[in-house]
Amino acid sequence: MKLIKLVLISAVVLFVLITALSLLLPSHVRISRAININGSSEMIHPYISDLREWKKWNRFVIIADSMKEVEVLLSDRVQTKKLQVSLIRNDADSVESIWRQPGGKTSVGGFALLPGEHYTVVQWYFDFQLDWYPWQKFQSIIYDKQLGIPMENSLQQLKQIIETSQ
Repeated sequence: MKLIKLVLISAVVLFVLITALSLLLPSHVRISRAININGSSEMIHPYISDLREWKKWNRFVIIADSMKEVEVLLSDRVQTKKLQVSLIRNDADSVESIWRQPGGKTSVGGFALLPGEHYTVVQWYFDFQLDWYPWQKFQSIIYDKQLGIPMENSLQQLKQIIETSQ
């Protein structure tokens, strides 16, 4: 009986300790990548605002398309078996979208175009709003590693398309 009591108390204390540690992590996480592209905002904007153009440079769409998972590909919506992306805002200097997974998880993704003198900075970001659950907070630590490389590769591909089309 003492052993069962010790195990239960230890489990509760461990859960409380892990939960307390997770509360130190932020509930809002932003993953962001940026690149300088030799081109104007007007040249770049159609590639990020028309989701059909994402097939040319966005690694997430390219991979889903190569696996025959793309079900819908419209100018304002992409739907695959694992993800749905819908545009929610399309301005001259920014584009914002909602990314929904089948389990109900949603995140906001967006692009910001920041014109320079002879180039445009394209920033791509994802915003995640997390609940208090410890597993969500600790999982957010690896979001940067999961999303960062495909985002960087996609932006490199976009840069190559824009700069070779001039």
